[in-house]
Amino acid sequence: MQANFAQQLTQVLSTERLDAYRGRLPQPASDLQLFGRYAWNMALSESLYPSLQVLEIALRNTLHHAASQHFGRDDWFDAPGVLQHNHERDAIQKAKTTLNQQRKPHDASRIVAEVNFGFWTSLLDTRYEQTLWPKLLKPAFPYMPRALRTRKELSKRFHTVRQLRNRVFHHEPIWHWRDLTQQHQQILEALAWIEPAARDLVTTLDRFPSIHGQGPAPMEQALRTFC
Repeated sequence: MQANFAQQLTQVLSTERLDAYRGRLPQPASDLQLFGRYAWNMALSESLYPSLQVLEIALRNTLHHAASQHFGRDDWFDAPGVLQHNHERDAIQKAKTTLNQQRKPHDASRIVAEVNFGFWTSLLDTRYEQTLWPKLLKPAFPYMPRALRTRKELSKRFHTVRQLRNRVFHHEPIWHWRDLTQQHQQILEALAWIEPAARDLVTTLDRFPSIHGQGPAPMEQALRTFC
């Protein structure tokens, strides 16, 4: 048994980070409970990676393809009047600067791959109601139920996904979210709106239901020797 296990981990992870977990546990919380939740959070984040990764790639590609078809050019983002806000224009310029630094050409596909998830979700905002929507709705989300197929519904869904994605990718706690199972299902549903085959790909290796359903007990059992 490592007598100083908790002290060593606290030094590595920081008291501030661990307090975000400790504060949500029944007090007094044992070291086993604390680090069990931390390990469970890592496992949950890992299990969400496939669905979040595929959805991010699918969203950017479906919007890019639909916009290219609509505007008749691959570099639709450079067409006058398309991008309505400095945030989106700056994202495109940043992508081009990165390609310049890598000495790569400004191919549309390279630029599209370089801009982040926030760029694509911002295209679902109200300010693009007339520029992009509803023209791109059916081309970009062909399998979305007609009764739900609105820019507003898409914006709500993908901004929720972005919040979860940012928490996961920035190593923040998500284990305490009561609607985590629902959010996971909503990610899979959004994938199916774009292409059901993408959802099927994710479900073949989707470990989230089992990791979430088992709770922190397996993690605590694995850590018991050290704690």
